[in-house]
Amino acid sequence: MPEAPVGEGLSLGIVGLGRLGSAVRSVCHAEGTRVCLTASRRGGWSAEAVPDVLVDASAPEAHAEVLEYCAAHRVPLIACVSNLTDTQWGALEELAEVVPVVRATNLSFGHYLQVRIAEFTAALTTGRFGASTTVRERHPLGKAHRPSATALALAATWAGASGRAVADIADERAGLPVSEHELTHTWDGESLHVRHHVGSWTVPARGALAAADWARAASPGLVTMRTVYDDLTARSTT
Repeated sequence: MPEAPVGEGLSLGIVGLGRLGSAVRSVCHAEGTRVCLTASRRGGWSAEAVPDVLVDASAPEAHAEVLEYCAAHRVPLIACVSNLTDTQWGALEELAEVVPVVRATNLSFGHYLQVRIAEFTAALTTGRFGASTTVRERHPLGKAHRPSATALALAATWAGASGRAVADIADERAGLPVSEHELTHTWDGESLHVRHHVGSWTVPARGALAAADWARAASPGLVTMRTVYDDLTARSTT
């Protein structure tokens, strides 16, 4: 059972105890955040109480059960499983009609900054300064999806902000955990590289806690981590 102390603050449920889920539980323990529910393929569901927020770091196979729990108990959801079917994404939208749902393709603050930089760059690289843009992503061997959901999201961000599709998305499976994502903008004789590297699962785990803290006070609706970090950074500057 979770060993974090009971307190007055946020209480969390974690579905999936793989690399991300285990990192979320470790960060909760280190920061004194109560984990009152865990669920895994081997251990099943174990709950001391209904959590304030549920973090789903499992797999598509558990999706229906996760949504059923959140709907029944009116628990906000941080949805970290990216390889869902269109039907499952639709089910998330339905859940968001009754509880807050954060679609967390990438949880890290650095990725949020990378997206904001891409939008800023797109606004300036027009006309004679138009750039050819590519996306590169690297994950260790064993990463299931190529390209990654984050790489596809970066490409979509660039296309939406600039009106131009990226020229290429390159994926690599090698090296150390956790990931690298890079946008390269090329002009005649020069290039600009915006690279984000994550070297520990603690990074997205802390992002999950930030999202959970935000979601427990949010209204029902489906948002991305962009909305979460937009709101959190706005609060920090006021």
